[in-house]
Amino acid sequence: MKFLTADVLKDMLKAANNYLKLNAKKINALNVFPVPDGDTGTNMSATLASSIKEINGKVFKSVDELMNAVAFGSLKGARGNSGVILSQLLRGFAKELKGKDVLDIPTFVACLKSAAASAYRAVMKPTEGTMLTVAKGIAEDVEKQTMSDSISEIEDLLELCVLSGKKWLSKTPEMLPILKEANVVDSGGMGLVVIFEGMYKFLKEGISFEDVQEEDACEVATLKTDDIKFTYCTEFFITGLKKNIEDEFREYLQTIGDSIIVIQDGEILKTHVHTNSPGKVIEKALKYGELINIKIDNMKYQHQEFVKTEMNQRKNENIENEIITKEYGFVAVSQGEGFNEILKGLGVDVIIEGGQTMNPSAEEFISAIRNVPAKNIFVFPNNKNVIMSAELALQIINTKKNIKIIKTSNIPECIAALIRFDVNSNVEENLQRMQEAINSIKVAEVTQAVRSTRINGFEIKEGDFIGISKKEIIQSGKDLIEVAFLCAKKIVDDSTQILSIYYGKNVSFDDVQKLVESLKAEFPKIDIESYQSGNDIYHFIIVAEM
Repeated sequence: MKFLTADVLKDMLKAANNYLKLNAKKINALNVFPVPDGDTGTNMSATLASSIKEINGKVFKSVDELMNAVAFGSLKGARGNSGVILSQLLRGFAKELKGKDVLDIPTFVACLKSAAASAYRAVMKPTEGTMLTVAKGIAEDVEKQTMSDSISEIEDLLELCVLSGKKWLSKTPEMLPILKEANVVDSGGMGLVVIFEGMYKFLKEGISFEDVQEEDACEVATLKTDDIKFTYCTEFFITGLKKNIEDEFREYLQTIGDSIIVIQDGEILKTHVHTNSPGKVIEKALKYGELINIKIDNMKYQHQEFVKTEMNQRKNENIENEIITKEYGFVAVSQGEGFNEILKGLGVDVIIEGGQTMNPSAEEFISAIRNVPAKNIFVFPNNKNVIMSAELALQIINTKKNIKIIKTSNIPECIAALIRFDVNSNVEENLQRMQEAINSIKVAEVTQAVRSTRINGFEIKEGDFIGISKKEIIQSGKDLIEVAFLCAKKIVDDSTQILSIYYGKNVSFDDVQKLVESLKAEFPKIDIESYQSGNDIYHFIIVAEM
């Protein structure tokens, strides 16, 4: 086969989706930390499944039309860091198919290169040894082979993708020390190899892997997101562009800010940056084209008619019909009835069920934002692996509401932020107040190891209790109360005034009382309280507050 038609490519993608579901648990088991949240396979599967949902029952005349639908579906359904990166790989692949009816070998090579580049651009600080490395390695190997004219069939090209992917996957532990210490390869990289393998097996052997049960959505964290360091959130669109300025403009923004999103779609470029110099950003942008929909916190908002991108046109969104009845609103991701009730009591309008083992999609964030009738909406992801999906939702949604993502890593950070919120303060003042509250607490989470491993100097056996703080294992042992007690000691310091103990669904009241009494004896001057979280992943979440 020298090229792929839209129909054949569609069937290949459906087979890859089924094969990814089939291998989801195997991919999930590669989590670096031995905790019950390593579900990269499920996240990637849910993301690709959203693409298949977008194309099912539809007829596509060209691969261009097909892959644009696939990319759009993946953006809506992207879950977790790995799902967001997969959506960007598909988006980059689709960009190279503009005007193409079929997918031939030279175009396939260009698509692979574009996919890898798009994924790298989506991550502020790309980490080698992840699925990014695997994607780039595949693109480079395929390009070298096709230049030597040794690839003449699509089947051979896909086989090379699989072999190259496995080669680069085996190298990931040497690039990322934490993978080597845990004796695993990168889970996202394996997911990518599985996708190529599913496509190859369908094309070569006609296997569609149908009737596979879909996994639940979930979480794994391999990429870190930096804290906000700059004051002004600056957003706008540049229109009327005659050439691609995406990389050039991004490089400039990196010199004066962070939290950068730069996405060009034809003559339109969307910009988002946190900076201390919004004037410099605008001055630079004006050299490229006309600016619209400018929004800068701490300055008077300028609202012009919102320019709809291709994705927004497909969704037929009408922002003029949005209902706004109040100044402030809140959306939070939560897991556990106890946590849900606490958040509702603190004024959260919409709770998205999820977090560990169940990462919400970008589409779920969009739906939640639509259901909050507020001018200014604060979104709390409450999990590091959910932040990218929340940010992706802001790229897709067409709204006149002012949306702010507070990059919370857990629910206690959200609780602390909401307690400090002041309805009489403006947006910028509240952002500062909430960030100060988040910075003032220390959190330790106690769960149970799902496999044996050695990490951070701890020899952990399956079934051991482990304590985690700031994405590092700080304690392990056989006794739940002892591990929780030692975790509390490690996060308490001279400034600690309050110690909050949130206990999970599977913890007995006697165990809670035993822990609280031990801590009161150890820290007689600290106010210690316990609350039911209802969480079924963490036995205890311990919070030290100033």
